[in-house]
Amino acid sequence: MDIRKIKLPGEMPDERMIFDLPETETVSLGYVSVATGEKTHLGLHEDEEEIHIILDRRALLRLGDEEAEVARGDSVYVPRNTLHQMTCISEEKLEYLYIANYPDLK
Repeated sequence: MDIRKIKLPGEMPDERMIFDLPETETVSLGYVSVATGEKTHLGLHEDEEEIHIILDRRALLRLGDEEAEVARGDSVYVPRNTLHQMTCISEEKLEYLYIANYPDLK
């Protein structure tokens, strides 16, 4: 059994892999925090799909040609080959998890 903390008390990393290939078969899990007004890198993955789970605060999500506000408790599916980016629009850091699936590995 392998149990891992998302973040340790007092720790505030900008990005941290929690589970990653090759220690898993086809999925990875990461934690991201984004400061007010900052953006994540513009992502585009032809070999993976993702689910983003907003843990705290609000963001403007770009998904393909669309933009929408997301907030704590929201989850978003990001298909393969889709541009995606989050911009923190809260007064405090945005925090979210992402689960990446690599379906072609099996």
